[in-house]
Amino acid sequence: MNDSKVVINLNFDNSRAHFLRAIQHQLDVVRLLIAGAKRVTSEESVPHGFHNFSPAHGAELSHEQARDKALDWLNNCFLRDSIEETDLFLGRCLSFCAAIELAENGKMTAVDIDHVVRVLPQKHHKIHFPEKIATLERKYGIKPTFSEHVLSLNKIRTCLVHRSGRVSPLDATPNDVLVGRWVTYQMVLRGLETGEKLVLTTQGQVMNEESMLEMHFVEHKRTFTLGEQISLSPFDTYSTIFTLWRFGLACAEAIGKLAIKHGVPINKPDQSAE
Repeated sequence: MNDSKVVINLNFDNSRAHFLRAIQHQLDVVRLLIAGAKRVTSEESVPHGFHNFSPAHGAELSHEQARDKALDWLNNCFLRDSIEETDLFLGRCLSFCAAIELAENGKMTAVDIDHVVRVLPQKHHKIHFPEKIATLERKYGIKPTFSEHVLSLNKIRTCLVHRSGRVSPLDATPNDVLVGRWVTYQMVLRGLETGEKLVLTTQGQVMNEESMLEMHFVEHKRTFTLGEQISLSPFDTYSTIFTLWRFGLACAEAIGKLAIKHGVPINKPDQSAE
């Protein structure tokens, strides 16, 4: 009889880190492009040589119109792409939860391993974003903090992708609105004598008394009405990255608790190898 054992290392930290790196790199790119769009001159943006082609000659945007639309497009694209990356992350969460359940049994066949490693990831990839979150809760009892915020951002993404950002009845609630919810933060100066607070929005803001700098976690909400064209701001972009960061950490914490509940050890990355 062959008593050899198959050892499977469960390391969700790598999946979490992959997700956070992906949205960080997206943010880095958007920051660079926004800075460039703000500074480029009309002379620098004029096409030259063989690339001077206009499919609708005479309908070109002015430089300032193109700049405004470029900034809108960049902020909208960041939300779209970061939610797409979150969707991939949720698929990995589902596959990891399935592996935890299998590992709890202590025995597995080659068919079991193939099912977890190959079949399930393909199946999870095809599940729609809201159903991924619903499946985590229904099947594994996992409802990460900020799920409702992330679901609202996915509704905005759906409108951006399928309706070019124009809010339709398919996007709106019975009240004819599409609501985006973020968890974000504000830097606040609090006066030590009066207790008055000053929300910092630009560099150089000060109070007329000795003060303490504080970070406040706040809810950020935007409401888009039926027929409105979605236009996201840089603050929305930074709120998106903060919301997804908190959501990713909450997912990792919840899955860690699931593993402990099932008595399955989760390997931590070797810090000495970093």
